[in-house]
Amino acid sequence: MGMLTYFVEAILIFILGCTVYLKCNQGMARNARGQQTRRFLITTLLSILPLAVTGTSLLQPRMLLGLGLGVLWMVTYPLLFHLTNRKTSPDYENYMDITFGIYIFGWLSALNLLCPWGWVVALVELPLMLVPLFQIVYFVTYRVCIDDNGMKLIQETDVNEVVEFFRSFAWWQNALAVLPAVLLTAALFVVNGRSGANVLLNTDWHDAESLIRAGLVIGLFVFFSIYTFKPHHGVFGRTGIAMLYANVREYAANNLRYIREAALRMQELRVEPLGRPSDKPHTIMMVIGESASRDFMSAYHPDMKEDTTPWLRASAADSRHFLLFRNAYSCTMQTVPTLEKALTERSQYNLKPFYESCSIVDIAHKLGYTVHWYSNQGHLGAADTPITLVANTAETAKWTRQEVNRVQYDETLISFLDEVDPTQNNLVVLHLMGSHFNFMSRYPAAFTRWGQPGVQENVTNYKNSLAYTDHVLQQFYEYACSKLNLEAMVYFSDHATEPGRRRKPNFDSFQMVRIPFFAFVSEDYIDHHPERYAMMARNQDKYFTNDLIYDFMCGLFDVRSNHFDEAECLASSRYRYTRNMLLTYDGKKHISQDNEKV
Repeated sequence: MGMLTYFVEAILIFILGCTVYLKCNQGMARNARGQQTRRFLITTLLSILPLAVTGTSLLQPRMLLGLGLGVLWMVTYPLLFHLTNRKTSPDYENYMDITFGIYIFGWLSALNLLCPWGWVVALVELPLMLVPLFQIVYFVTYRVCIDDNGMKLIQETDVNEVVEFFRSFAWWQNALAVLPAVLLTAALFVVNGRSGANVLLNTDWHDAESLIRAGLVIGLFVFFSIYTFKPHHGVFGRTGIAMLYANVREYAANNLRYIREAALRMQELRVEPLGRPSDKPHTIMMVIGESASRDFMSAYHPDMKEDTTPWLRASAADSRHFLLFRNAYSCTMQTVPTLEKALTERSQYNLKPFYESCSIVDIAHKLGYTVHWYSNQGHLGAADTPITLVANTAETAKWTRQEVNRVQYDETLISFLDEVDPTQNNLVVLHLMGSHFNFMSRYPAAFTRWGQPGVQENVTNYKNSLAYTDHVLQQFYEYACSKLNLEAMVYFSDHATEPGRRRKPNFDSFQMVRIPFFAFVSEDYIDHHPERYAMMARNQDKYFTNDLIYDFMCGLFDVRSNHFDEAECLASSRYRYTRNMLLTYDGKKHISQDNEKV
């Protein structure tokens, strides 16, 4: 084949790269456009060289497959990012995916020319195919390009959640979802199994020209390998998906500083109890719900057809002891980003690093409480999530046994309460599965109040799960009152959800963040902390986001501390936030924008 043919092929690849770059990015400076187009030209000319120096046709199936994978990388992330952000962001630039796609074409061309075993090439190409295909599936599922939130959500998902996700579909839907991946994987091995040009096998080791040709291809392969995949500043490491992964890994690494700096935090923490000391041991209980939306709770909407929260609705009639906060919102739409703030002094409003933030557990310890942490959430698949790091600072931290494909209902947590010693002051934290998807798996079939047991009807199943949570909360309350001298009980949900839609990692509506929040206080508490109680009662209708739960709990404990801001405490006369000031979606949305009808 003539060199002109390779030059034309290179120019066509170059034009494709420039088109994707210019059409899928916004706000680039003129000099940036010039710099990147020059980069694409040089990259394309280098990538066509393995074919050009060996006289190999691009139309060979194995070479076309390599080109197809390169184009897939060139287009996928820039296009999906553009479709997601074109209406909301004035400037963004994704060019390394295009560069990587071009280099991958050259690298795979050289690999095909050097490696006589097609199955080896197929194994190399398999992850290169699956990564962009995963991004496409994610976009089709959630209608957004994967971002930090999505990457964190994936890393924090455990095996049971994956099983439940697939069980929420019919078997034929799962088969249709898996079939394309199986067929494409098979195609990789079939295409690469076909013979093609191979430099090493066809090299005449006594011919100088053949040796030079083989040496050039080997040199190009080594160059592409190093330049593309080197650990620091390699092209792959600067692609969109790789940078997202690196950001989440850095986030996890910073979380580990929470452990290393624990002693320093506790040494520096000062806590002074206020109010009149209790004359007998007592328990404060904090229950963390999951995916509960007050939009579907009869305690908040008594005119609802279904009485989804009969215990809470009836209890709220005792307005002296049960304080129902009617305007609470979550700060994000995922469990871990929410609770790393709710459990610590970090919030959307102070942006204090997690590893520098004191927690509710730290405050309780300074006051002499014994802390018990019982969770039905499992370890979320990672020992270094902020929730687990905080939980492990408790004297007792236990998780229900998470056997794959075996449901553990929230009632399981009640048996742990027998471990709590009623002769000492206790903080008991209970973390529920609540109304986590798949909703039908959150309650026993015998508990079904609406619809048919075992039938997938998401909204109906969701209402049943709320009723079951209400039932479990009643059992916690009654047990603690009768056996643990319950002084206060706080319940809030990590976030809400849209039960009629598939779960999304990004903000879609305020229904995803309107959460329940209530506090029970005993007569003893009211007697010993009258000022705190008065402010809690007075502030019931004020707006609030759950990243301020730490401050609320400090107020409930009735303390003064160098790690407690009264202005962020709903149980304080100095609470400063109004509807117009509060944020959600990690500071990206204002609560005041919530004009949706409930």
